[in-house]
Amino acid sequence: MTQISFEFFSPKTITAAFSLSQAAETLAGFAPQFSSVTCSTCPAKTLDTIRALRRTRLDRVHAHVTCATQKLADFPTYLKAAQAAGAEGLIALRGDAAPEGLDVLDLIAGAKHNSMQDIFVAAYPEVHPLAQSTQSDLDWLKRKQDAGATAAITQFFFHADFFLRFRDRAAGEGIKLPIIPGILPVQNWTATHAMARSCGTSIAPDLAEGFARAEREGRAEMMAIAQASELCDGLIQNGVEHLHFYTMNRAEVVSAICTALGKAPKQSLRRVA
Repeated sequence: MTQISFEFFSPKTITAAFSLSQAAETLAGFAPQFSSVTCSTCPAKTLDTIRALRRTRLDRVHAHVTCATQKLADFPTYLKAAQAAGAEGLIALRGDAAPEGLDVLDLIAGAKHNSMQDIFVAAYPEVHPLAQSTQSDLDWLKRKQDAGATAAITQFFFHADFFLRFRDRAAGEGIKLPIIPGILPVQNWTATHAMARSCGTSIAPDLAEGFARAEREGRAEMMAIAQASELCDGLIQNGVEHLHFYTMNRAEVVSAICTALGKAPKQSLRRVA
């Protein structure tokens, strides 16, 4: 059975916090292997969100951490605070505008020293925008593996072949850690298109036109569910055993995709009592 996991981000308003709680409670019914919280510009907000998620039915929560939001000397203290908040694992990322003298390998080493159960890192099926080449990108992932990373989660993509080719190239370079595809269901086409441009994610012209037309015709949610379900099915048919969903703190589309993939949500007793 394919495993799933979910990613959430810290809310900025009380209304957004309420929506996050609802989404987390709904998606917890699909029994994810873990859930993660992206790194806020204020790391303390990430910890607050971890605590909030642990008050739902989500059992395992991992904290994102970036080089851009940490100082090496303060990192052990932050890790202990993350564990106290309920984080069982870490997702170590470079982040934007990372300071000199601190890199992801430092984050991995710190997580290992503090006995984090899982240490995840990022991977890029279409090559990191700042990488010098495809080979240098793979070399860097290999270094993260050798430093102690236990798995990698990819940047989102829209075409299964990008992930499958990347997975095979990584295996050829001696990268043995699990590589989990990151799936971004389209919640808002304009925002998604902008994110894709900023991180170098390819979108075929016919797919872009399909989403634009679906928005104009009021079929955006149906299109998003169909596209992501087809993408996930193609990955599963090619041996992928774990899917990581970027939820954007909304449950409806993600729930429909999980259901389409054969996942049966469990009802919360709190909802039927």
